Amino acid sequence: MNIIDIGTIIALIVLVLLGFVLGFGRSLRVFTKGVVGVIISVFVCASFGGMIIGIDVVGEKLAELNAFFTSKAEFLGTIHLETVVFYIVMFLVVQILRIITVKFISGIFEADNAVMKGVNKFLGMIFVPAIMCLFLLLVFAVFALFEDTTFVANMLNDMEGTFLLKLYQNNPIVLTV
Repeated sequence: MNIIDIGTIIALIVLVLLGFVLGFGRSLRVFTKGVVGVIISVFVCASFGGMIIGIDVVGEKLAELNAFFTSKAEFLGTIHLETVVFYIVMFLVVQILRIITVKFISGIFEADNAVMKGVNKFLGMIFVPAIMCLFLLLVFAVFALFEDTTFVANMLNDMEGTFLLKLYQNNPIVLTV
């Protein structure tokens, strides 16, 4: 065991303690606020938008909207303004639903009774390290895109024989360019 593995274990312990202190409800709110919340909403829109547009009723309404925009100005039909409007509306709906869902879930887990307080603390101890591990996997996936650079090569060389290198090599997240 080397210094990187010891640092990894210490970081994991700190994250577990942070999860215990924050609890699941508060850590869920923290991780879904701001830029991360917007990224989550964009991801949901990108993942499900095409499927929703593929629904016959929605597709027909968008075609009607495109015809309306085209009748006003040919340019608006060319740039498919109806799709832009669709995704803007979908993003706003997803943002509102995300906020309501997070408030509802965190409210349940932060209920003022002994059982829910214990469950909240326990799930926080799992949730915070899991989210940070996911973030680390995303960072490793980005690094994998630049493996031929000196920075990443040196980093991998420094991680030789560590748990983090095994995690890097077996990363389930693969980004392609």
